[in-house]
Amino acid sequence: MLRSPAPNVALTEAQIDELLLELNTQITGPEELRAWASHTTVAIDRLTATPTLTYLRLVRRDPSGASIVLMLLDGAWERTL
Repeated sequence: MLRSPAPNVALTEAQIDELLLELNTQITGPEELRAWASHTTVAIDRLTATPTLTYLRLVRRDPSGASIVLMLLDGAWERTL
């Protein structure tokens, strides 16, 4: 899905939205996130997948240089601020 030539290249807002769409259509819990993470091309800096907390922080940043943290909250993936 998202392929990067280098981790210091920012993800565009469109790429972040594409990733959120992928997560929302494929990942509904921690087990699925672990399986997805094991084969994705998205570089992940941190992954937490427990029954009470499921999120990931990407290696790449957004265009403003901010971290990209995506969280499963109430059954939907969203970007945290």
